[in-house]
This record gives sequence, C-alpha cells and structure tokens, in this order.
Amino acid sequence: MASEGFWPPDSNLSITDYLDQINDTLLGNLQQYVDNRAVSYPAFTILIEIYVVLIICGALGNGLVCLVVIRKPQMRTPHNVFIINLAVSDLLLCLVTMPFTLVEILLKVWPLGLVMCKLVSALQATSIFVSTMSITAIALDRYHVIVYPTHELSKRLGVAAAITVVWVVSVLLALPLFLFRTVRHYHVGLPRLEAVTFCYEQWPVEHGRALYSIAAMIFQYVLPIVIVIVAHAMISRKLKGRMMNKLKAQASISTNKDIKTHPAAGGGSNNKIQKTNLLLASIALIFGISWLPIHILNVLADVNYPFDDDETFLIVFACCHMIGMSSACSNPLLYGWLNDNFRKEFTEVFRTLAITLSACCRRRASVPSKTNRRTNPVVIYTRAESISCADTTRVNNNFTDDTTITQSISNSCT
Repeated sequence: MASEGFWPPDSNLSITDYLDQINDTLLGNLQQYVDNRAVSYPAFTILIEIYVVLIICGALGNGLVCLVVIRKPQMRTPHNVFIINLAVSDLLLCLVTMPFTLVEILLKVWPLGLVMCKLVSALQATSIFVSTMSITAIALDRYHVIVYPTHELSKRLGVAAAITVVWVVSVLLALPLFLFRTVRHYHVGLPRLEAVTFCYEQWPVEHGRALYSIAAMIFQYVLPIVIVIVAHAMISRKLKGRMMNKLKAQASISTNKDIKTHPAAGGGSNNKIQKTNLLLASIALIFGISWLPIHILNVLADVNYPFDDDETFLIVFACCHMIGMSSACSNPLLYGWLNDNFRKEFTEVFRTLAITLSACCRRRASVPSKTNRRTNPVVIYTRAESISCADTTRVNNNFTDDTTITQSISNSCT
C-alpha cells in the first residue's frame, strides 16, 4: 500500500524499468545544463540562421541611411533627423537587442554576469521604445508640417525637443528592467557542472511582471498605433482637401476665360495623393502586424502561462520576437527608399560603389602575370633614324602578340 502513491496505476513496467525511465529523464534534463542548450539542435541552428539574416539586413539598411546623412550635409534637415533617430534606434535593435535576445533564448544558463544581465535587458527595452516612439514622432511631424507649417527655427527647436523626449521617456520606461533584473547562482557540484547561474526578473510586488507587460504594451504599441493611424488619416484628408480646392480653382479660372479643362487635368496630383495614402497605410499596417504578436504573447505568458514546457515557449517567443524585429529591416524601405531624396542618395551611393568595384576589377585584370612575361629584347622602330631597345614587357603594354613585329636584334642591345 505504501507504493500506491508512487507507482503509476496504468503502468505495465516493472519498478526497475520505471526507475530507469526516471533516471534517463533526469540525466536528459541535466544534460541541457551541461551543454547549456535551452533549445534542441534543429531549432537551435534554424534560429541562429534567421537571426543572422535579420541582423545583417537591418544593419546594412539602417547603416546606409546613416551613411547618406553623413556624406551629404544637405540631408540633415529637421524632418530627416527623425528618420536618422529611427535608423540609430534600429541599429541598436540589430546590434544589441537581437544578438543578446538570441543568447537568452538559446542558452539554459546566463554566462555574462550581473552587470550585463541588467544592461542588456535595459538596452533591449530602450531601443524598442525609441524605435516605436520615433515612428510616432515621424507621423506627428508629417502631420504638423502639412497641417500647421512653421518657420525653420521653430522646426529645429521642436525636433530637438521631440527627440529628447523620446529618449528620456524610453529610458524611464526601460528603467524597471534594469532595477529588478538580477542573477542567482546555484551550486551543483558535479564533475562537468560545478554551478549554474540564471538571469531573471525579481519584482518587488505581486504580478509585477504582468503589470509591466501591460504598461509596455500600452506605451509601446497601443498609443503609438492609435497616434499613427489618426495622424495619417488626418494627413490624407488634408491632402485630399487641398487637391479638391486646387481643382475647383482651376475649373473656375478655365470657366472665366472660356478655356476647356483637359479631362486628365489633376490626374498627376490624384496619383500622387493615392501614392501617399498607400504609403501611410502601409506604414501603419506593417507597424501593427510587426509588434502585435510579441505583446500578446508577453501578456498571456505573464498572466496565465499557457505552455507545458519551456522549449515550446522559447520557440514561440523567438518567432514572435523575429516578427517584431523585422520592423528594423522594413523601416529603411518605408522611411528611406520610398523617400525621394533618400532614394536619390541611395542610388548615388550604389553607383559610386559599383564604379569603385569595377575599377578595382579592371586594375586587377590589367596586371600581367609574371609567368606570361617575355624577356627577349626586341627593336621598335619609331623613325628611320631613331631606334630604341626595350623589354617585351614594355612592348606588350602597347601591342598585342599579333601586331608586334620584331625586325631584327641590334648588336648594340646585347
């Protein structure tokens, strides 16, 4: 009767086999800590490959935006400063957030100590907050320029103030992660596993993590997406109103002068408005799709953990995180390439790079191989009274083998 609470009632195994199963399970779990792998090897390799692609694409795209502004002072306009701020924050996402998040996903124990445990989490949150708030600031700036244009001085002051507010608020929102992140060491004492260290959040209040996830979702997703949608809708309405007023004015002038308006009049402006509306809608849609999954997962995991094992949660989290981080790759396209001035500078950079590479390839191809050089002296007749002796190496720089004619070998050259 003593064994009834221990023995599985539906098992046909002997107690020895059952204990062997338990032992194998424990050894398998322990092996994860010995190998320091939180994810199995197929998923381990796939996640690394996808993250590397995202990091490279995002770093190149945002680095190109920064390079364009460094090369051309004319690109350092007040409005482009918001795009540069977005590119810098996305570079942080690519170079800090993604690599260290991948480390946390793949490794079972934390190998970098207390300082990095705090800094990495705070930098991750700061870069994400700055990126999404920069998108919000760009939408508000576009709305302000179109609806309420101001003088250049006030624009510069407003841009500087807005960027300062973005960074200060982002740091404050990320500060709890720096304060409440800590590490804990456990002594194991096994030959291949002396101790393990975990980096985790220790909140001073009950359900602190869940409350923070909800607040982060509001400030990093809900408010920005609402502001972006409203600002873009008002921009679209304002541009449409301007186009209608322009068409009415043209029609009035044509009527007064008895001039017929061509049916296609205003078609160019209408196409431009449609293109702008499509761009604004794409920005809002991509922003919403990119960041929604990770916020839903964070809230669900903190309020009611729905996963049976940690590996499943880590893989799902990695997928949601990669979707969010893909915004760092799409932002250079939406805010850079689709901007006429940035696209022009991008094209110039690509053209300069292509010319440089082509020149390097031609220079390399024009260097003759040492094994193909001839050393026999030849005579080149430039005039009847002028004879020069040269090495074939010099001749081959001006003539091909088919056209080089050697008439004789002068005794004076020997």
